[in-house]
This record gives sequence, structure tokens and C-alpha cells, in this order.
Amino acid sequence: MEDSIKSDGVTSTNISSSILEDKPNPNQNLGSILLNEFNYLLWLRAMTIALDRRSKLGYVNGHIKPLNPSSQAYQAWQCKDQLVMSWLLSSMENHIAEIFSDSESSLGLWEAVKEMYGNQNNTVVFFKLQQIFLICCKTTKLMFGCLGF
Repeated sequence: MEDSIKSDGVTSTNISSSILEDKPNPNQNLGSILLNEFNYLLWLRAMTIALDRRSKLGYVNGHIKPLNPSSQAYQAWQCKDQLVMSWLLSSMENHIAEIFSDSESSLGLWEAVKEMYGNQNNTVVFFKLQQIFLICCKTTKLMFGCLGF
């Protein structure tokens, strides 16, 4: 995992980022935000940042592809993928983690969560627009009432 570069008789060593990353701990919390039924977008952003910081975002966005189980590197890939799954599940409220605990991979887990909660954005936006509309209607009625209309 080291690259040695010789220049003018001096050898310098560049250590790859995988050696410098945090020691993996499956019990580690990635953040203080636990996924619940209402905060998917906030959780998604927090998990994306946390996984990217640990050079593990590729496991959930598809950039690090699952390996063939007969591959020599499969066990190492599976170990890291299960670590990511553990982090994701521990970043959810217990009743939600139970729903997704049978996922086969971190990518499968990520996609299942997205499928279940990803449309939340439209519902939240609709609700907020509805609130703004009602406030505007009340304000307009008050304004016209004050003006004598």
C-alpha cells in the first residue's frame, strides 16, 4: 500500500488513504442524527458526509461494486461492506433498523431506505407550501378587513 518515489537519490513514501483512515469500529456512531419517519433528508446528508469522510461512500452510491463471492478479494470487500451496514443500522431508530436488518449489502440497505423514505421531500414541501398559503390567506383577509373591503 505504499508508493516509493525516488528523486535525486532521495526516497519518499506516499501512504495510501486506506492506511490513514479511521480504524473501523462497527459500534461507532456516524453522527448524532438517528433516522426516523420524518428526517430522511437530514439523515441522508449526515450519512453521506460521514461515509465520505471515512472513504466508504462508494459502498452505498455504487462506485465500489460488489465482488464475486469466488473472488480472492471478496472477504475483504464483504468485511468493509458489513461495517458500513452496521454504521447505517446504528444510525437509525431501533424500530426502523429492524425493518432493514435483513439487507444483503450496504447498497441494498441504502436503496431500500431511499425507496421507503425518499419521497418525503415532496410531502414536506407540500405541507410547508400549504402552511404558507394558509398564512397568506389569513393575512390577505386581515389586510382587506383593515382596509374596509
